[in-house]
Amino acid sequence: MDARPGRLGAGRVRALTPDNERRVAALLAGYGGLYLACWIGLGPATLAWSLNRALGVTAYLALALGVTLGALLGSRLAPPWLARAAQAGWHSLLTTSALVLGTAHGLMLTVDRQDAQPLQAVLIPGASEVLPFAVGLGTLGAYALLLVWGSTALRARLSRRVWHGLHLLAYPAFALLTWHGLAAGSDPLGGMYALAGAGAALTLVARVREERRRVR
Repeated sequence: MDARPGRLGAGRVRALTPDNERRVAALLAGYGGLYLACWIGLGPATLAWSLNRALGVTAYLALALGVTLGALLGSRLAPPWLARAAQAGWHSLLTTSALVLGTAHGLMLTVDRQDAQPLQAVLIPGASEVLPFAVGLGTLGAYALLLVWGSTALRARLSRRVWHGLHLLAYPAFALLTWHGLAAGSDPLGGMYALAGAGAALTLVARVREERRRVR
């Protein structure tokens, strides 16, 4: 969440730089190739499942770093060695990558040769035949994250208040996706979720306290 001094989560939002746009395009191209390989049946039967797990964990880590860094933008808590423009650039790249990788993570369910799900099972919360509650949490979290991304893309057309409210949906999205990972994951990653959650919570609390001191 980008923010200028004096107001939590408000301020001018920078779009992806051309370099970051190319990085995201490369992610999409790479995923497209992997999806096609799974769709036509290349590789072992567990290929889609393995890719699904890897994409999910990578997307979650990108989101955790993006949310944590977003709370620090424009504050005294931001790393002094990282310029403000670089902070904003990393924040945008991480959150956009999280959305792209998270979407790819969900779509892998449609080409899993062990238990493929129809597209509507991914798009409609609770419609999946495999772990419907956990998958539904992931779908809701992805929709919330999409609203955050959309608020950034449409920043110039939105009022500060509307943009701010939509942008803060990053925290409910993060909570839902953490719950999704804990409920659906079969790997022992509790420590990762604990550290990621603590980082996001601590930076948010620190930022709120800093803003309250400024108001006084």
